[in-house]
Amino acid sequence: MTAVPKERLLTPRFVLLLASAFGVFLANGLITPVLPLFVKAAPPEGLGGGDVAVGVVVAVQAISAIAVRPWLTPKFNLWGVKPIIIGSIVASGVSFALTGFAPNIPALIVLRLIFGAGMAALFIGCLTAVTSLVSPARSGEAISLFSVAPYLSMGIGPIIGVAVFNAYGYITSFVVAGVVALVGVIPLLFYKPLPIDEAVIAEEEELVLKRIYSPAIWPGVVIALGIVGMLSFGAFMPLYAPTIPGLEVQVAFFILAGVVLLMRTAGGRIPDVLGPKRTGIYATTALIIGMTGLATAMVGWWAYLAIVPFAIGQAMQYPGLLKLTLDGISERDRPVAISTFTLFFDLSQGFGGLVVGVIAGVAGYRAVFGASAVAAFIGLMVMLAIVVPRYEAARRKSEGTTVTL
Repeated sequence: MTAVPKERLLTPRFVLLLASAFGVFLANGLITPVLPLFVKAAPPEGLGGGDVAVGVVVAVQAISAIAVRPWLTPKFNLWGVKPIIIGSIVASGVSFALTGFAPNIPALIVLRLIFGAGMAALFIGCLTAVTSLVSPARSGEAISLFSVAPYLSMGIGPIIGVAVFNAYGYITSFVVAGVVALVGVIPLLFYKPLPIDEAVIAEEEELVLKRIYSPAIWPGVVIALGIVGMLSFGAFMPLYAPTIPGLEVQVAFFILAGVVLLMRTAGGRIPDVLGPKRTGIYATTALIIGMTGLATAMVGWWAYLAIVPFAIGQAMQYPGLLKLTLDGISERDRPVAISTFTLFFDLSQGFGGLVVGVIAGVAGYRAVFGASAVAAFIGLMVMLAIVVPRYEAARRKSEGTTVTL
């Protein structure tokens, strides 16, 4: 196990970044339960779309998130993170605020594409910033703590969003979400970024910049295969729960959110203490156990027990694999490495969501969770056969010592 040095994590810079990002995450949580209703509602209140339109509107953001990365990532070394994060918040806020005024589905898709690009920029910028504020020995904890923001927003955002919608309707709901997101700019006005190395800027202007960080590809494949389980849980647990005696969907989501938040806060040092290899392997194994348990559950308590290892795996796989990706990396390569790694979130959301939807239609909900377990198992094999050996070889090359598991 790795000794973790004492180091202040919640610095003013870290808190300001967390507060800014939380505004966008909370705004997205506010509209999550309202957006599908708006798409399907009959005019003039809504857009009169069908289930296919709902699926397209929810998933289309992945396209712009993927497309913007090759252009965006080199800019972090040239411009710094602050202006890009501010731009991402403004883009997201405007997208939210204008959604209720969209006259048709194509116009709404344009707004969702703007949001996808903004969210990609926000993730890359914030993760680049927070991991550069701490030593490599604390990067896993920093990633875990920062990721509390989207999970907390996922828990409380829909509650607030439904309340606003019931009281005031669609337009007000989206405008409120836009304002909440834009408020995130305020903390950044007080954020003082780390200085940009002028030598790096000069070098960046002369060289062809990296668009893809190849060492992040295989860890990204593992995380993409693991995210399939989360996609399945979010999309099909509300439909699966009524078929299992004693399984209440709200309890299932409460257990998931509670365990994830506990692991990301109280267990935030686990990736640093165990090391990224062990964390990635153990987390992926926990995903397999959890998804297998859900696929075979016959009663509610069985499913509840299965959710615990699944939630632990979800909580730990992401910070463990991202820490592994960033281990020993230069400041110059940090943005493109984070961009490449998080690219697989968007790929999984697009292609993984389509695959599990087809499986659900053909073979039922149990098969969805079973397929998610198989996907995680494939990820574990990739981890053991490719990711770990390459990581160990890189460590031996940089340190001149043998790294053991």
